[in-house]
Amino acid sequence: MKLKITIVTILALAIVSLVRAAEEEMPKQKKIFEQIGHMFGKFGENSKTEIKVISGPKDVKMNRGGAPGKQWIATCDKYEFKLTIEDTVSLKVEELVKRLEKLPVPYISACQAVSDEGENGIAIYKTLGGASAHGGQSYINMVPGAGPLVVAHEAGHTLEQVARSSDPKILEKWAEIAVADKISVSGYGGDKGGHEDIAEFAKAYAVCLDAGDGKLQFLKELSPGRFAMWEKVLYWPPQTVAKDKEKKGGEEQENAQRNDAKGSK
Repeated sequence: MKLKITIVTILALAIVSLVRAAEEEMPKQKKIFEQIGHMFGKFGENSKTEIKVISGPKDVKMNRGGAPGKQWIATCDKYEFKLTIEDTVSLKVEELVKRLEKLPVPYISACQAVSDEGENGIAIYKTLGGASAHGGQSYINMVPGAGPLVVAHEAGHTLEQVARSSDPKILEKWAEIAVADKISVSGYGGDKGGHEDIAEFAKAYAVCLDAGDGKLQFLKELSPGRFAMWEKVLYWPPQTVAKDKEKKGGEEQENAQRNDAKGSK
């Protein structure tokens, strides 16, 4: 009996050793940032985004602490948005524009999203209490040294919150997808989804979109669930677009009715 127990114990230990050896031979998949990080330094090199400042500056009191600043209105493609710089900051609006032009055009939708009445758009402050940037549905605040990759991350927060106003379960769905994809975006984003994970993936998507040469497909293969859902968030139809479509559809219907009336005469 003792002999049988000993043999079983030896076999069990051997199996455990084999499993551990197999796990060591099959390392965990590297985080997404670890696989695309070499492209970060070239972000924006292929960008064709063009931003035009159409008015300003005008004096404003900025939303964070009522700081005095200057505000401009800019356009890019179909988007119109605000650029606001605190008076104590030496950054010129032309430098800010060049920084934003490194972003893919779809990300400029985040600039417009934070430029409603009473909002500052892309706002540059001398300090944010130690942070380099903050992003939400109604603001993207940054310090002067924050680069385009930071904007891409904060755009992730903004657009996720815009989408969440129509689909309150965005974060829950994202968490399920992130776990199912079985890969982390970055150490900062974590392993179980959440708003920082979305923002980090927004950054990864922006980098791959700019890089071209099949890099988006590579990202899609790494994290197919996140990829599909982020594209829904990124291209979420703003209410203004929906209203424009509704208005255009109504106009087309009226024109058709007029033409039918003319034809019947």
